[in-house]
Amino acid sequence: MILSSANAFSVLSDGSQARKTGSEKELVLARVVQGGIPVFYCVALQDIDDFGDANANNLKRAIDDVFINKAKVAVHRDHYTAALVSATADGASVNTGIYNGLLTQIKKDGRPWLINIHCVSHRVELAIKDSLMKNKNFTNVKEFMISLYYLFKQSGKFARHFYTTAGCLDVQVYKFKKVHGTRFVNHQRRGVTDLLHNWIVLAQTIENSIANSSQSAVSSAKLRGVLKKLEDYRFMSVCCLYKQILDIVAHMSLIFERNQLLSFEITPTIEITKERIQDLIDSEAPSSVASCGITLEDDSSIKCSLPRTGHMKRKAENREYATVTYSGMKNVGNAMATIKSLKSDVLPSIQQCLDARFSSFSHEVYQHMLWLDPANWGDVKSEVKSLQFLASHFRVTVENAGGIKFDESNLEREWKDLRVTVKHYYRGVKARALWKRVFIYRRNQFPNVCLLAEIVMSVGVSNCTVEAGFSHLTAMLTDRRLNLNHSTMEDLLLVKINNLVWCHCNAN
Repeated sequence: MILSSANAFSVLSDGSQARKTGSEKELVLARVVQGGIPVFYCVALQDIDDFGDANANNLKRAIDDVFINKAKVAVHRDHYTAALVSATADGASVNTGIYNGLLTQIKKDGRPWLINIHCVSHRVELAIKDSLMKNKNFTNVKEFMISLYYLFKQSGKFARHFYTTAGCLDVQVYKFKKVHGTRFVNHQRRGVTDLLHNWIVLAQTIENSIANSSQSAVSSAKLRGVLKKLEDYRFMSVCCLYKQILDIVAHMSLIFERNQLLSFEITPTIEITKERIQDLIDSEAPSSVASCGITLEDDSSIKCSLPRTGHMKRKAENREYATVTYSGMKNVGNAMATIKSLKSDVLPSIQQCLDARFSSFSHEVYQHMLWLDPANWGDVKSEVKSLQFLASHFRVTVENAGGIKFDESNLEREWKDLRVTVKHYYRGVKARALWKRVFIYRRNQFPNVCLLAEIVMSVGVSNCTVEAGFSHLTAMLTDRRLNLNHSTMEDLLLVKINNLVWCHCNAN
C-alpha cells in the first residue's frame, strides 16, 4: 500500500549473519517521501539460504522477491521498475562491483537512470582506515583501547578494583567501550574520550594492584604493559590528537547518520570537515593534551579535574569536580615533535582520502539537486535547467507517477511561482520545513516541481538505518530466543523498526 502509492522510492540493503544462528540474512529497507518528509520503512528480512550462496545474483533475486512476490509489500513489477530511483549498500564487492555487483545488476535490469550509492557512513569509516590507521601511532591507540576492553571484560576482579579506586577518589569513571568490529567513527571517538577521562584513575588502580600483588603473575605482566603505556606522555599526546581528529570527523559522521539526510548536503559537509582539519593542521597550540582537559604540572606530573561520583546527572552549573594527579610520566620532551610530525604527515592524507572517497558526489546528477535548498537559490534559468535535467534523467519515473500527468512545459512557470510564494509566505524557512509545508498545503499548485522534489528526497545515501535494524535483531536473539522461526524474526523486526513511522491505518 505505502510503496504502491509512492511515486518514487529507494532501496537500502545490507547482509549479516544472525547471532549464533549462522544463517545469512539480508535486511531490506525502502525510503519514501510522505507529506514532504523522507521516511524509512523496513520491508523485509530475507533468509539468503533460501536463494543459495550470498553472491550478487542471489542477493538480486532476494530483493526482487521482496517487492514482487511478498504479500506484505508486493507491488506491480512495472511500478517496481519505474519508481525505484536509487539503491544503497555498503562497499563490499558483492554489492558495489562495477561489472556484476548487486547495485550494477539492479541498474542493468531496465533502470538506466538508477543512482547507485556506496553508503556515506561506510565511506567515512574507510577514509579514516586509509589514513589514520596506516600510521602506527594511531594503530597503537586503537589496539590499546581494544586490549583495555578485553581486560575489563575478562577480569571482573580488576574491574571492581578500578571502580573501588574511583569511589575512594570520589570521581566519576566510565566503562571502556568496544571500538572494533562494525563501528562508525563516533564509537571510536567515545572510546578514546572515555580512555582519556579514566587515564589517571586507571594508572593509580594498576599501581595499587601491582603493589598489593592482588593479580596473578600473567595478569601482573599485562598490567605492567598497560601501565607503561599510561606513563608515556608521548603516547598520551597521540591519544589526545586522535580525539581531536575524531571530534571533527565524528561530527560529519553523525550528520550522515540522520534519517532525513538529503543528497545535496554531502559535499558541503565534506568541505566543512576538510576546513576544520586544515585549522587543526595550522593550529599553533603547544600541546594536544591541554585541549583534552589534562594539564602537565612539571616534567613528570599530570592533573585533571573529574566530576564527582554521580554529578554528571546534574545540570552543568550544579556539578562539583575533584582534581586528581599522577606522577611518573615519561617521554615528555619527545611529545611535541611527534605531534607536529603527525599533523603535517597524517592530517593532509585524511583530506585526500575524503576527496577520493566522496568524488562520486561531484557527478552532475547531484549538482542538479541543489535547488531543493532555498539557500542555494540564485539564477532562475540555471535552476530551471536543473529541473529539466532531472525530468529528463528520471523520465520513466515521472511519466509513470500516479495521480499526476507530468507536464515539463509548466516547470518554468511553476518554479517562478514557487519562488514568489516562498518569498512572501515562507521566507527564511529551512529546506525540510519548507517542502513539508509545500507538500501538505500547495502540492496541487506546484504538482510538477513537487514530483521532482519527491524523487530527489527519495534518494537514500546512508545505510545507518539498516545497521540499526541489525542491532534490533541482535537484541531480539537472546539466548532464550535462538530458535525463533525466520518469519517470526521478520515480523518482530517489521513492527520494531516501522513502529515510529507507521500511521494508525498502516499499523492496523
